Amino acid sequence: MLTIELTRGSSWTEPVETIDRRECDTTSIEFAAAEALHWLQETQKNAPARGATHYRVIDQGEAVIGGPP
Repeated sequence: MLTIELTRGSSWTEPVETIDRRECDTTSIEFAAAEALHWLQETQKNAPARGATHYRVIDQGEAVIGGPP
């Protein structure tokens, strides 16, 4: 199982703040990244005050992919 996070900051690799996180019921990094991007876009559209700027996919405690660059 992978974890996806929404973050705020200038880079997904070094976020200033983790805004939200949830478990993603998959082992596919590509699927988790697609879900995270969709979640980020929906959050930016529907709750802009939260300040989400990036997403990250976490596998075993380490960020493996994120975006947008």
